[in-house]
Amino acid sequence: MDKSSAYIKMCESAKVMQKKWKPEFGDFFVSMSLGLTSPCQPIMSDLEKKVSYLKTIKAVWLPRQDQLQEIIIENYAMPWDLAIAFSNVLMGENASYFEKIDSMEKLWLAFIMLEKYKKKWNDGEWV
Repeated sequence: MDKSSAYIKMCESAKVMQKKWKPEFGDFFVSMSLGLTSPCQPIMSDLEKKVSYLKTIKAVWLPRQDQLQEIIIENYAMPWDLAIAFSNVLMGENASYFEKIDSMEKLWLAFIMLEKYKKKWNDGEWV
């Protein structure tokens, strides 16, 4: 699980993804009210699962790789179609963009943002 400040920033800036979050036990988040030095932690209690509490602490959802794949798989008929599309995008005309990414979570987030929303991570924001 990527808990780096770079991944936190990518997730925080992906507003469209944050809006899709339906908090569940085990989801990872970080409190932005405490800043980027706040430890990443999973939802472990009913209080933490409440949207009102998460808004109060300005929680940013850090989706796991499996959660990222669930977000995009609805666009494909079969799981292997997603795997083929993922591979084609990574090795296609955007290969140089993806080769700089250093974790699977960042890679899947960048893939989703490009495929679904036509955005790339550039200088700290999705454009």
